[in-house]
Amino acid sequence: MVPGLDIRAGAWKNKIKGALQSGGKVTHECSNCGTLVKPVICTHHYKESGLPNVYLQGVEVADCAACGNTDITIPHPRKVHRAITLAIAKSPARLTGRELRFLRTHLGYSGDQLAAYLHTDKTKISKWEKGEDRIGPSNDRLIRLLVAALDQDLVENIPVIAAHLLNITDDPKQNWTLNIDVENLTYSYQPLRSAA
Repeated sequence: MVPGLDIRAGAWKNKIKGALQSGGKVTHECSNCGTLVKPVICTHHYKESGLPNVYLQGVEVADCAACGNTDITIPHPRKVHRAITLAIAKSPARLTGRELRFLRTHLGYSGDQLAAYLHTDKTKISKWEKGEDRIGPSNDRLIRLLVAALDQDLVENIPVIAAHLLNITDDPKQNWTLNIDVENLTYSYQPLRSAA
């Protein structure tokens, strides 16, 4: 577990909203030093996911002035990770190695297990995940459909993902941010503007 990252399925958000609406104060005990701090609901750059472009909207963040620690509470983490998985499967760009690793670990598969489905070996999976070799367009599309087929909660999305396959750009220069609303479990992609 990442220090300061609380991915329990707690109801902190409702407690905060209720207390703020009634004028009360909600406090959070710092996981590092025990000081009581007031959490706020905001957007968090979710680097802990292993993906550099994921931002979670509506998470609770408690910054401790006493020790400098930041505690982040992510409600219903499995559902949030499933929303990230679906968003990656419907990504506008070709899959990256980090996204492949996220999808594979979401499924709970080893490199060998995923390789068997793709008729390759774990060395190829490892090279893709490390960015040493680019995932080809055919394998990219197969992986997206495979992930949806193997995750029982995503099976109903296979037709939507299949229809989306025609819209994937192979432009390696296009970068995107992925925004996940943790309350509604919706997502949006925004293109990053390149610094000119």
